[in-house]
Amino acid sequence: MMKPIVLVSAGQENTKKGILQYHVYENYAAAIVRAGGIPVLMCNSDKEYLRELSCLCDGLFLTGGEDIEPSLYGQKNGGLSGTVDAVRDKAEMELCRLFAETGKPTIGICRGLQILNVFFGGTLTQDLAHDRGIEHRYHADHALMTEEYNWLRKTFGHCLIVNSYHHQAIDVLGKGLRATAFSADGQVVEAVEHEILPIFAVQWHPERMTGTSRYDVEGPDMAPFFERFIQNCKERSK
Repeated sequence: MMKPIVLVSAGQENTKKGILQYHVYENYAAAIVRAGGIPVLMCNSDKEYLRELSCLCDGLFLTGGEDIEPSLYGQKNGGLSGTVDAVRDKAEMELCRLFAETGKPTIGICRGLQILNVFFGGTLTQDLAHDRGIEHRYHADHALMTEEYNWLRKTFGHCLIVNSYHHQAIDVLGKGLRATAFSADGQVVEAVEHEILPIFAVQWHPERMTGTSRYDVEGPDMAPFFERFIQNCKERSK
């Protein structure tokens, strides 16, 4: 049986030569390979190209990256959002639609969780410290609490240590999504699942918490996160 093919989203950036390039950290793809999948990188935003890719691939992996344009969730930019990538925003919103319509598995990491929440009609807090007075340190480890009767609790237990690389977070939860983990103080949604569709997303970076050269050493090995996703892709492609 052929390994599942996973579409990995990517951002745009200018090179020193003035030529646009799509970019994504290698450890995203490495996590998919270790879990038994074949990663394919998104390198165009044309709608027909994205449609054809969605037909080819068994699952969608929405990776981390720049902040999302606030107008997509009905807000004005308060000046605290970082650099936005409008091309990526548009492409990922279209991919969310394509994969949701076909019921193919989707996972999201950090920005990936946020774009999924926006796609389903939710909103974001543009800056946790400024807008909600929440100290959520960047590049730091912290505890989170999983909700009862969900995969995270069964796999990692009630409390676990994860990393943090974000200053934004879910404000209003999108339709059809349910929160499955919160920061220890209960103020930040750390994971969501869709009530019907095979969609699962986390606010932390599990790809940096697995593999032989994992970047963040604290917390459990996050290999099961990717293994679960690849298994869902296999089941969907049968």
